[in-house]
Amino acid sequence: MASKRASKSLTKGAIALTIGAMAALGFHEMNLDGIRLKDKTPDAIPLDGRMETATRPEKPDAGLETGLAPALPEPTQEATTKLTLDTLGLDTTGLNEALDLYRKGDLAAADKATGTLVKDDTVRTAIEWIVLQRFSSGFTRLQAFAKAHPQWPAQDWLRKRSEEALYNERKVSPEGRAFLEETTPKTPAGKIALARLMILDDKPQVAAKLVRQVWRESDFSTAMEAKLKSEFGSLLEKADYKYRAERFLYKEQGAEAMRLASLAGPDMVPLVRLRIASFEGIANDKLFAAVPASLQNDPAYLFARIQKLRRSEKITEAATLMLGAPHDPARLVNGDEWWVERRLIARKLLDQNDAATAYKICAEHSAVSRDLRIEAEFHAGWIALRFLHDPEKAMTHFAQAAQFAETPISIARAAYWQGRAAEDDMRAEVAVTANGYYGKAARQSATYYGQLARTKLGLPLVTEAPARHALLPAEQDPSIRIIALLQALDQKDLAQSLSIAAAQHLEGDGQMAALADVVDTQHDAHLALMIGKLAGYRGYALQNLAFPTYGIPSFEPLPNSAARSLVYAIARQESAFDTKAVSSAGARGVMQMIVSTARRTAERAGIPFNETRLLSDAAFNAQLAAAHLGDLLAEQRGSWILTFAAYNAGGKKVKQWIDAYGDPRDPAVDPIDWVERIPFTETRNYVQRVVENLAMYQLRFGEDHRAFGEALLRLSPPNPVRL
Repeated sequence: MASKRASKSLTKGAIALTIGAMAALGFHEMNLDGIRLKDKTPDAIPLDGRMETATRPEKPDAGLETGLAPALPEPTQEATTKLTLDTLGLDTTGLNEALDLYRKGDLAAADKATGTLVKDDTVRTAIEWIVLQRFSSGFTRLQAFAKAHPQWPAQDWLRKRSEEALYNERKVSPEGRAFLEETTPKTPAGKIALARLMILDDKPQVAAKLVRQVWRESDFSTAMEAKLKSEFGSLLEKADYKYRAERFLYKEQGAEAMRLASLAGPDMVPLVRLRIASFEGIANDKLFAAVPASLQNDPAYLFARIQKLRRSEKITEAATLMLGAPHDPARLVNGDEWWVERRLIARKLLDQNDAATAYKICAEHSAVSRDLRIEAEFHAGWIALRFLHDPEKAMTHFAQAAQFAETPISIARAAYWQGRAAEDDMRAEVAVTANGYYGKAARQSATYYGQLARTKLGLPLVTEAPARHALLPAEQDPSIRIIALLQALDQKDLAQSLSIAAAQHLEGDGQMAALADVVDTQHDAHLALMIGKLAGYRGYALQNLAFPTYGIPSFEPLPNSAARSLVYAIARQESAFDTKAVSSAGARGVMQMIVSTARRTAERAGIPFNETRLLSDAAFNAQLAAAHLGDLLAEQRGSWILTFAAYNAGGKKVKQWIDAYGDPRDPAVDPIDWVERIPFTETRNYVQRVVENLAMYQLRFGEDHRAFGEALLRLSPPNPVRL
């Protein structure tokens, strides 16, 4: 976002389609360059550059409610598909007739028309997929499709909806029973359906285990909570109510936690009151004293005390209490939130020059999720190497991070710092391994640390991915042709969700290239970026999708505007090229311009300002943002990292960080460490992502992408290329 904020909320538009398409297929664990904002403190967002589950508001599990899907919509008048039925080479006989009947809700007649009129297998499969997505289908129909298409990339979705269908079918068929018993259910709905069967089989202990797991770990509505409590209350214990209440507390959902507090026992009520006051920032001594002695060693109570001490700037006391707290994630309920608190304390300790305690705080983390385990191990290793000057200890943590790393960003970061640790090791046999680690990082040339590793090795900063040749239509996975057909039918959301599934599951360069070709025909930069990233996570470098060179309309640059590569680098991170994106902080459009900043920029340039155009006119939005970026580059005397940090967090914050950590333009200040010292995790991540984007876009636009490494981090080229 263009200045004037210290913490950015997710842009609604930029991720709405992404979330909707992914949630529709059950991809609730996939991450996509989003940021996590649950903790309102500056240092609260993971750095892996991907969207976590916590990135979006957690929604109740739809399968436990009705299992209904939206009705088949009418075609939109604003269809912008680039593919047409005539260009696909398919026999579309009967297609329109069948879809018209489905659209009218006459499923029986539509099914009959599909069976008798439609001749093309691909068309028939596409119609059935539309029906499964748009209408509530039973278990038998869902599984018929799954078995007929065993390689279908959206098998996860079919499994999810099949389990939900069995939950809604009170009398489960023998086939349904076998389905639930042969493979452990994946969804809350499936687990509850199986629990019912176990009760019928007089296996209450098995049923209780399933019900308690759902109760403790799943999200569903208040009505569904009451329904489960009514049906399975005899299987739930006070500890289950306490656990669920604490889950709500870590998500700062106080009303939900209080609703369950009394069921967990009378002592739990004052503890819940304290925790609610704690995350609202109003906890006081009276509330702490009201908690019974029996719960004053409970992790939830300790968490509130630790937060209170940290927020009161009693960092040493907070650290002491944290080091004495339990480590078992099961006792903590939410080990990831405990890690966030540890990270906040550790960085405060670094500011107080107590690196030894900061290291211990990080090293003893209880993070659970893959991303935050990487984050915790990185912090411990970085502190050990750069503050304690202990490369051997640092290497242990970087190696742990490397074991967890799966995405290009996390792989490159772990390998780069393994190289740094090896390089600093006094043992010759270790030091010689540094280039091997740098080489591993350097293979991820589209990432920040991959690019820094390449400068270490004297390699070109970035490289064009090798061309991938798409398979002929007859050799392509059927889902690819169906994606094209869905696009031609203006079923954009279904094409998008199936593209996501295909990007996650298709195998082979030829198949991925064919998928890329189909996606590229849409000329939708937001969709292209999403698919390009998903492919990249699996080792398929589809740079034309991951770094689209469209998505920002042409405009006349204002004087001293930033280069086209920089505008695209910012847009890729800010809005993912969603021209209608609006953040809760008020940032708007493709470049996420704050209204006041945009107005001031227009006034300086002497052009008329119209607030509504920030959303309605992407060229206007980008024109003002390019000028604003040019102003920031001048204000920051050419420093890329200071410019990016200022665009994200504001110039006042950047000045504070320079005062605290030195000026990265000063040759005596390590700019890599300076970026890692930024106290806002969002901004740390942002700077790194924009740096890597910039290098790739300089390559893609044919601009000067000289090996900038640390030099680029310090200063921008004196004469940037204009749009």
